[in-house]
Amino acid sequence: MTAVRRTLATKFAFLFGAFSLVVSAFVCLLTYASYRDSMLEHYGKYATGAGTLAASILDPDELMFYANTLKRDERYDILEKELDTIRKSLGVRYLYVQMPISDSEFIYLFDLYDPEEAGDADTFLGAKSDYDENFRTAKFAMSTGEPARALDITHSKYGYLASAYVPIAKKGGVPFAYVGVDISMDYILGFLMRYLAVIASATAVIMALCFTALFLLVRYSVVSPIRAIALKTREFTQRVRDEDFEKLQIPSNDEIGDLAASVNKMFGEIRDFTSRLAEETAVRERVQSELDMATTIQKGILPRTFPPYPDFPHAAIFASMTPAKEVGGDFYDFFAVDEHKLAVVIADVSGKGIPAALFMMVARTLIKNQAISGKAPHEVLETVNNQLCQNNETGMFVTAFVGILDAGRDVLSYANAGHNPPIVRRAGRWDWLPVKPGFVLAGVENIRFVTQEMEFQEEDVLLLYTDGVTEAMNEGQELFGNERLTGLLSATSRKTKSPKELIEAVSSEIKCFAGDAEQTDDITMLALCRIGE
Repeated sequence: MTAVRRTLATKFAFLFGAFSLVVSAFVCLLTYASYRDSMLEHYGKYATGAGTLAASILDPDELMFYANTLKRDERYDILEKELDTIRKSLGVRYLYVQMPISDSEFIYLFDLYDPEEAGDADTFLGAKSDYDENFRTAKFAMSTGEPARALDITHSKYGYLASAYVPIAKKGGVPFAYVGVDISMDYILGFLMRYLAVIASATAVIMALCFTALFLLVRYSVVSPIRAIALKTREFTQRVRDEDFEKLQIPSNDEIGDLAASVNKMFGEIRDFTSRLAEETAVRERVQSELDMATTIQKGILPRTFPPYPDFPHAAIFASMTPAKEVGGDFYDFFAVDEHKLAVVIADVSGKGIPAALFMMVARTLIKNQAISGKAPHEVLETVNNQLCQNNETGMFVTAFVGILDAGRDVLSYANAGHNPPIVRRAGRWDWLPVKPGFVLAGVENIRFVTQEMEFQEEDVLLLYTDGVTEAMNEGQELFGNERLTGLLSATSRKTKSPKELIEAVSSEIKCFAGDAEQTDDITMLALCRIGE
């Protein structure tokens, strides 16, 4: 039987084709695995951060009270609403607080989710449930007292989730409950599949081009010279005695050696390029994703409904915040303490970007929790200052102004922590509010602050602002300044009648003054107007 004759070009094509498929598959799988691990690590950390934020607003004593009584009250509803706000703002599918009652059972203290996505889970306060394989990480977190997260996509009846668990400890440091956070990974799985398809397609195209180039190179640099050698050898056998026969000079070893070196160099460059491309793409998308999430969270946290309290007829209020970057460190807040008292807050965190935004969220939550408890402004600042000083390794600080309007007494009580003095309009005249100097928050522990009071009657207006207003610059590096602000307020007070019109007038003037100059600092304002019954 005659053996099938295969040319050198055919053998090379077969061997290199098989090698290309193996390398392409290896490159695709390696790139996909690396990118998948980085994405899961990122969302695991994000889930842990969400759980830590939720745990920061929960008081262990309150949780023990609800666990023992299993009774909802007004404070429980407030906490549930704040936890649901965090869940919605952070894009979390499930956020829940659970307390183990045995090695195999736990009860629900809180359970927040979107009924349209999850259905009716029937997880009321005190509802019991059994542990399953998906809660091994939660039990590990309870045993160590440290946050733990699932490092892989977990598939359960609730879908594909990235989960994290943050233990909540008693005053003695012993964990008794934990906050669980589940982030949907359906979108990430789809994105990873599309990413794998793109990498596979790109690798296949690159490998096809390389295969064609190398095949042609070998054909003309190796096969053709060998064929020429064979023909010349045949010719030589026929003219063995011909003295005029010219020898064939083909440096075959050099050509083949250069070809092998070129192939190795080419594959090395492809591998390095693919690795750099995957790494740079992951970094860019991770940073942009974090910025988009931070912007959404910050917009969702700041109150934006005006009028905010239709049932509070004593005052009108309006506020705005324009960050210099995607996220900012300024914030404002206002909330009813009781039916006669309304609290207003404005603050400026040192620095910019995501670190300042995270510090801002913590400071805002702490100030609100203290103010709604009925404390005086100076007590609020003193308590929050000591809380922020704890574990403040970054050295960040906050300037803040807290005011509480008592409509029953027509009195505004306030305290200042290193913030710009507000401006008040009384009897149609704008003046700087008398403010005693105070140190910033999170700077030094046990700082004392002073509560001041002033009459705040019908048609009086209080304007709070951050230094981004007075320090706004135009193209000539000129500051907007205090004099321009007071002059603008005096001129517009005869035309504007509402806090919204007042802030819009100031914002419009700042924008006109700055022109095409880049905004360098957050611009935040809050106006409070006392109105009659």
